[in-house]
Order: sequence, then C-alpha cells, then structure tokens
Amino acid sequence: MKKINMTVLTPDRPLLSNVEVDSIVIPAFEGEMGILPDHAPIVVQLKEGILKYTVSGVNEFLSVFWGFAYVKNNEVVILTEMSELMKEINEERARQEFQKAKDAITMKGADMDMDTAQASLKKALVRMKLVEIRNKSKV
Repeated sequence: MKKINMTVLTPDRPLLSNVEVDSIVIPAFEGEMGILPDHAPIVVQLKEGILKYTVSGVNEFLSVFWGFAYVKNNEVVILTEMSELMKEINEERARQEFQKAKDAITMKGADMDMDTAQASLKKALVRMKLVEIRNKSKV
C-alpha cells in the first residue's frame, strides 16, 4: 500500500519529519480536507484545528494553528505558526488557558486587543479538544 511522507514544521522546530502515513485530515480554511496517496498537487491555507493522521491503521492527532499545507508527489509539508503533538498537551494548563481566554473576552477591557483574545481562545479550544480525544482513547 502506498504511503504519504508528512513533515510538520513550525518556526520553533520541526515537529515531525518524513513520517510515513496512510492518510491525513487537515483543518483547511474551507473545511476539513482528506489527503490519501496520489492526491493531486495543491497548496491549502490552514486554520486552527486538529490534524489527524493514520499510521499503520492507528489514528494520531496534533494541533495546528494557522499556516499552509503543500501536497505533491505523495509528500505533505505542513507549515504552521504553532503545533503540538497530542501527548505534549498538559491538561491542567489547557484548562487554565481556556478559562483565562474566556475571562479576557468577557471582561472586554478598553486596552484589550479582541483579535488576540479570540486567537487565544481558539488555541485553548483546540488544546481542550485534543485532551478530550486523548482521554476518550484511554477508556
């Protein structure tokens, strides 16, 4: 069976390099997009969300926070502002960040940047979704 080589790069670090995967589902700006071997070449804008990839029949997940996906010749390169593997997310810290972001938006202080507050809330929501997926898989 054909595979796809996937690389995930952030400004801070290469998160994954040339991982052979069976399939990928990315959070594209227009909606979720599935990628299988021999996918047509494409460049796609990413939004914040969960990237799901399958390795030998096992689903893996990571967060993606904006960026682009480049697909060509069974290679996918994800360029993103920030990304975390599901196992890297600290559940308690994710809950605290979520609450802090919610509180910031609710308070709407005069000196608050609403775009930054909403971006923080989106990041926290993605992390919370990953924690939920991880917790369900432990059952």
